[in-house]
Amino acid sequence: MLDFLYSIIIYPIVIILEFSFVFAQKLFKETGISIIFISLVVSVLCLPLYMVAEKWQQIERNIIKKLKPKTDKIKSVFKGDEQYMILSAYYKQNHYHPIYTLRGSFGLLIQIPFFIAAYSFLSHLEILNGVHFLFINDLGSPDSLISARNISINLLPFVMTFVNCLSSVIYTKGLPFKDKIQLYGMALLFLILLYNSPAALVLYWTMNNIFSIFKNIYYKIQYSKKHIILLGLFSFFCILLGAFCLIKFSYISKGRILSFLLILSAIIPWAYLILKDKIINIINIKYEKNTNFYIFLSSIFFIFILFGLFIPTQLIVSSPQEFSFIDNYSNPSYFIYNTALQVFGLFLFWPLCLYLLFSNNVKKYFSLIFFALFLCILVNVFLFSANYGLISINFIYNKNPDHSKIESLINIFVLLSIFVISFIIFNTKIKKYISIVVSLCVFSLFCISAINILKINTEFNKLKTYYIKENKNIQEVSSIFSLSRNGKNILIFMLDRAASGYVSHIFDESPELKEIYSGFTYYPNTVSFSGYTAIGSPPIFGGYEYTPEEINKRDTIPLIEKHNQSLIMLPRILSENNFYVTVTDSPYANFNWKSDLSIFNIYPDIKAYITDSIYTDIWLKDNNLNLPSTSKIIKRNMFWYSIFKGLPFIIRNPIYMNGNWCSPIPGNSLRLTLNGYAVLDYLKTLTEIIDEDKNCALIMTNNTTHENSFLEAPDYKPVTVVSNYGKSKYSKEGSYHINAAALKRIADYIIFLKNNNIYDNTRIILVSDHGPEFNFFIKLGLPFNVDQFNPLLMVKDFNSSGEIKTDYTFMSNADVPFLALNNIIENPVNPFTGKTISIEDKNNPLYIAISGKNHFSNDSSTQYKLDLNKDYFVSKNIFVKENWKRVIDK
Repeated sequence: MLDFLYSIIIYPIVIILEFSFVFAQKLFKETGISIIFISLVVSVLCLPLYMVAEKWQQIERNIIKKLKPKTDKIKSVFKGDEQYMILSAYYKQNHYHPIYTLRGSFGLLIQIPFFIAAYSFLSHLEILNGVHFLFINDLGSPDSLISARNISINLLPFVMTFVNCLSSVIYTKGLPFKDKIQLYGMALLFLILLYNSPAALVLYWTMNNIFSIFKNIYYKIQYSKKHIILLGLFSFFCILLGAFCLIKFSYISKGRILSFLLILSAIIPWAYLILKDKIINIINIKYEKNTNFYIFLSSIFFIFILFGLFIPTQLIVSSPQEFSFIDNYSNPSYFIYNTALQVFGLFLFWPLCLYLLFSNNVKKYFSLIFFALFLCILVNVFLFSANYGLISINFIYNKNPDHSKIESLINIFVLLSIFVISFIIFNTKIKKYISIVVSLCVFSLFCISAINILKINTEFNKLKTYYIKENKNIQEVSSIFSLSRNGKNILIFMLDRAASGYVSHIFDESPELKEIYSGFTYYPNTVSFSGYTAIGSPPIFGGYEYTPEEINKRDTIPLIEKHNQSLIMLPRILSENNFYVTVTDSPYANFNWKSDLSIFNIYPDIKAYITDSIYTDIWLKDNNLNLPSTSKIIKRNMFWYSIFKGLPFIIRNPIYMNGNWCSPIPGNSLRLTLNGYAVLDYLKTLTEIIDEDKNCALIMTNNTTHENSFLEAPDYKPVTVVSNYGKSKYSKEGSYHINAAALKRIADYIIFLKNNNIYDNTRIILVSDHGPEFNFFIKLGLPFNVDQFNPLLMVKDFNSSGEIKTDYTFMSNADVPFLALNNIIENPVNPFTGKTISIEDKNNPLYIAISGKNHFSNDSSTQYKLDLNKDYFVSKNIFVKENWKRVIDK
């Protein structure tokens, strides 16, 4: 129940605090000023509520004052039940009820949710730890400003209390004693509650009280046009902040725009004041109680259904497995429920409360604004949706949501037009039909959302029949791999989305790697058959018979069966030739996002494990690093993702923040990176060395290189806040960091192999299914990023030595089975097709599925859906534009 109330009432305020804090951090680069800024933002946002509270409190005081002579007389004459009955009758005659006294406490009551939200946000904000501001040594701890021997006194809470009392003195001047004692009691209560709280929280509340002093002085001024003072202060601060932005960020276009908007904000209120009567006549709309309320209610319900149900269900229904069995939450429907609660609070509960609080004159504009918002959000979601590529479970796109100025201007023009059209509609007879139209939209989205939820639950019920939840509660790392000291070892590391182009830069930045990777050959002229894992990985494990072109030729066999064959082929051949074989995290086994390793059940000599994310929490504990769990990340970011979809283009990128989604602490993708990184870091512990004359093979899929994260150079290890980005020209690219991290952790493992005298008898292949979706290295002017089709390929053969070499021979990642089995097994044959494993297909142009994406499902399809107009053939050298030929042209 508490979680329910927190999500609805408190969390919307936490969102405002987070957004304001992040905005201030970007602007001021000073944590203490950011805390003062969010205090100012909250004070300004609460001002209308305080105005309503003050109005109610004054009404209450006037009524009590009017009734007091008679009530005092009744109390002096009558006692007990008789007094109660006579007072009740007297109150009833005057249309008054004692419960109305709560109106006098409204000003205090509205502080409670804001206090809880600030406490929740600032008390657990790790970025505050150790941060100095003015005379405060650590914003993340109690200030301890007065210290003597072993005794320390927190001074800031007393300053806060003094300011609070001063504000109360000003506010309660001329009021009864009971009003004064109430406020002084609250000041004492806050002193007790916040005495041992982090200095940041006390600073926030102190600034709230300082702003409250100005507010109370304003209310006490006996001047008919005191709003002039308020406007003057507002304009002064806007101009001051605008000048600051202009001076400090004049070299940034966004800084100049922000400065212009702030100065414009200072001018607009005065223009309104001067032209008030004319503006009111222009924008005036008629208030119709029921019509306006129904328009407002249907509009906020639409926003709630869209953001809380439709968008989350549309996302999850596309891949229910991806959101299943996350931490302690098995069914993905929980994340829909959680997002719905958060959206309900921000777009239904609080707007409805505000609507009911304000006057009829304000209510009619509320209904107009929310109807216009309904139309704008509808247009942004369905007409200006844009395509940012694939999105990870941590809500990170593989393309940044950047838009051209023309796109942004068109979007803004359409939205402004909608507000004008909304105003025109509100002044016509069409207005009475608005709520019906909006309600139909609500009903339609609700039905689609319900169908989506049904599909999600159906898919989940199928999944749980065979899916065994990984044991993520293991307390220690133990060996699951075997390598032989006396036999031969084959190690294949498939590093998902590893970039070939970074290799030379990584080795240049860390020259010691050249010696560690002794005996390796790096093949930069390597191509993959797809830019995505589902189509790009089968050739790695199955060879040329499992390229997109060859898979589509065998159109009588289900696609899922061919995919599984590719994953099984290499380990099966090795196990049937007396190898101890271990396989991990086979990509999309059985066409499941969570790899279904049951495909290896009929092969008892093949050990198959899920390692991704299994060791993350152990690694975090071993390295004293705190990160939110995956479920917490989803619960937070799914809300922001929904809101993001309905925003104008110009706001989307600042909200997305390279995947941090307005988070005060950067590194939202770090846990996803750690899910694979921890496995590479624990490789030495996970490996058992045996002295038997037995051959061993390890075929590992690892996702360290998949999610962009900034890591701490020069070792490229995960940290919460990066201080050293390295010296490479790509040091400010997260993709560089994760690639460097993977090669360095594998380098640690190579040292381990050398120290245990098993390096020479080990063949090692590092390969990726495809490259990243950028265009840094191979710029040929083709209508796709060639980098995405240039996978990593590095090979070390038995007894190979000498500094790492670079070989520009034309290769593909389908060469891996041949490279792994060469000179180990004579004339190896694919057990599923009976064909010999070879690399002769490279003699002909290779079909590259540029159009191929994530085609995997449990249907009966037998072929990939490819587009001959988009796909290409390539041969000999991928760095030469003329070697790329469109399939349709050939």
